[in-house]
Amino acid sequence: MSVRKRPTGETVVPALKSRYDWLLALLPLPSLLGVFAASFADVQVAFGVGVGVGGLSSAALLAYGLFVDPPLSG
Repeated sequence: MSVRKRPTGETVVPALKSRYDWLLALLPLPSLLGVFAASFADVQVAFGVGVGVGGLSSAALLAYGLFVDPPLSG
């Protein structure tokens, strides 16, 4: 038998406890910064370069989290 609980109105706050939680939270930041920086450039090619550099930076963060300092199960 399932029992329904009434909502308490409390706000759920996510806790970033480990460095891998922080890594996942910060992963889109370089891409967003690349898009933001490219939007201020007057050159049309700069948008593609900004997105590319931001994407490479995000990929480097991902590679670091997966291969250099991977999470160990145990």
